[in-house]
Amino acid sequence: MSSGNFLFLLLMLLGPLVSVSSSSWLVCWVGVELSFLGLIPILLSESSYFSLSKESAMKYFCIQAMGSGLLLCGGILVFCLPQEISGPAEVIFILSLLIKLGVFPAHFWVPSVVSGLSWVPMFLLLTWQKIPPFFFMSNLVENLSWISEVLLVLGGLSAVVGALIGLSQTKVAPMLGASSISHSGWVLMGSVYGSLWIYFGLYCLSFSALIYFFILKESFFSGLMILSLSGLPPFVMFLGKWSVMKCALGLGYSYWFLVLPLLGSVMSLFFYLKFFYSFYLEEEFSGSSKLAMVVSASVAVLTGVGYISLF
Repeated sequence: MSSGNFLFLLLMLLGPLVSVSSSSWLVCWVGVELSFLGLIPILLSESSYFSLSKESAMKYFCIQAMGSGLLLCGGILVFCLPQEISGPAEVIFILSLLIKLGVFPAHFWVPSVVSGLSWVPMFLLLTWQKIPPFFFMSNLVENLSWISEVLLVLGGLSAVVGALIGLSQTKVAPMLGASSISHSGWVLMGSVYGSLWIYFGLYCLSFSALIYFFILKESFFSGLMILSLSGLPPFVMFLGKWSVMKCALGLGYSYWFLVLPLLGSVMSLFFYLKFFYSFYLEEEFSGSSKLAMVVSASVAVLTGVGYISLF
């Protein structure tokens, strides 16, 4: 990595830390922008298809610049002006966070942007960049009484819309973008029910393992980690979904809010299985001698995770 890229990486890593540790909303906004500006050169630096990465970086810059402007405008209206205009100002503020997070109804940019990126920039865009907006969202849930039901509906719709987008994908990168939309919907629901950071942390862990095996070109492990994103009970993502549902059952919200995310999870399982089967066949046809060992080790590990999830 060149010294310039290392500087941009440090700038990107510093941004969420500034946002999380600050008590001023304006400094939080500055942290979001530091991370955003540090990521743009990284999007251009690690792809062998430079024209595609340049197009994705421009799309991401335009969308996020609009989101940053709305976030600054909404923050000024919410935190600095009289409460008479708080209703429309809060809507603008929430819309800007939805654009930053890439969830319904501002999900349109995610599959097209990630389809032109290499693995590491994709991981940074879909995980690290979402930390400050989720902190903003959890703060809004604590201070606004009417936002909880809205976020539950938007989270459920995001899970369904992400599943519908993923069903039509034939390439891995857009599928992962659709998966991110669906999982971000679950995280939105976690911001209301609780266990937001448990779910998001497990998603980052599973996604980082998937990117690692993609880089190593391990087909079977890559397919296994794709399947782990589905949240089936033997896999670690099941713990995240179970923690959200467990918190939901302990609160006074209607159980109907869980119908859409569960429906989205069932629909998502179809394309997760499709890609897992594709990677599994690729490993079979390659004649790898490690396949029996890999299957045995993975079954043992997943069984252990399944037993842990029961407790």
